[in-house]
Amino acid sequence: MAKKNYSKAKSAAARAARRNPKAIIIAAIAVILILAIAFCILYFGFPRTWENIMSSLRGDGTDVVDASLQLPTGGIAFEEGDLSVHMLDVGQGDCILILFPDGKEMLIDCANYNNTAAVRERAFAYLDMYVKDGQLDYVMLTHCDSDHVYFLDEVIDKYQVDNIFMPNVLAEPTSDRWKAEVNALNEELLSMFTDKDTVDTACYAEFFCAALTEPNCNITLNVDPDEDTNAIVIEGEDYTLTFYCPTQEYYDDSNLNSAEKKNAVSPIGILEYNGFRTVLTGDSNEINEPMFVERIGGKLDCDVLKVGHHGSETSSTEEFLDAIDCEYAFISCNAKGNKFNHPRQTTIDRFIERDMAIYRTDNNGDIVFVFNTRITVYVQNRVTQDVNRVGLPSLASA
Repeated sequence: MAKKNYSKAKSAAARAARRNPKAIIIAAIAVILILAIAFCILYFGFPRTWENIMSSLRGDGTDVVDASLQLPTGGIAFEEGDLSVHMLDVGQGDCILILFPDGKEMLIDCANYNNTAAVRERAFAYLDMYVKDGQLDYVMLTHCDSDHVYFLDEVIDKYQVDNIFMPNVLAEPTSDRWKAEVNALNEELLSMFTDKDTVDTACYAEFFCAALTEPNCNITLNVDPDEDTNAIVIEGEDYTLTFYCPTQEYYDDSNLNSAEKKNAVSPIGILEYNGFRTVLTGDSNEINEPMFVERIGGKLDCDVLKVGHHGSETSSTEEFLDAIDCEYAFISCNAKGNKFNHPRQTTIDRFIERDMAIYRTDNNGDIVFVFNTRITVYVQNRVTQDVNRVGLPSLASA
């Protein structure tokens, strides 16, 4: 029956072609033109959509690290509904920019270990590509170390910042200049900082003074009242960012007399959007990672991990990685430019064992994860997975 119908249709088409051959040619040209226009619109107007279609046809979607896209020089042309997480290449340091789909922005840390002017200028040039109105909705300092705080006072000076999140740590600088600056601050704001521990570095004092004198800005301490309440929850249409901060009890019972304890006040954030989860860590480590795991109930299926403490051996513990079960890891580091041997091979191996795709700023440059109906990854420099899976030995074996 089907064969008979097909023969009838074929005969009808042949008769139509004999009666009006020009109509067939015109129809064919019209189809070709429509396809060509559709191709141009997709290829030039929506390059990411085109690449995603081609990746699907090739069978090498974003689950494969080598399918990452080249980061455009002038910035990404985002599509409606995109949420993006940018890890800026600041060498040995941290700088994370989040662009929410409702137009709000958040900057988490902004610094370089050596306070390098060239790195600072490049970081601000990158921010200016995306923050065009001179205003940042949220700025967070995860902890007081120089490689996270150095440029933040200039960020606050350059942009109008509406909300600042910072540790419950009072600046108590040793230099006379900054001591006078801190003492001149609003007493009511200073009284917010209740922890007995203080930090005496000039770079933290610069940020501290800039934050507390920013006009029309809300200051929130990175402190959860207790283990059942999260003090920092940022919500918008279809997205939620929850930070699991140190509790007040933790601040009261702990001190900041070691680098590990200073790092451990870093909040661990979970950014949820369209069914995807990204884990944000600051310099979280083996002290606060177990507390986070307990607070999420032992398991929370996630997708992308911002690796804690630049790939330190004491961060990204087995228990932590098992609890979040991510497919992607991205690391802000400079293996050739730090004395701490970051990232460590033992840490990299933990990602390899879990078959996680690894991205690193020292190899890939700037790294951007874009979330919509799928995850798309952009990198400044495309390298093989083998390159990103080489870390440095532990200090004990170095």
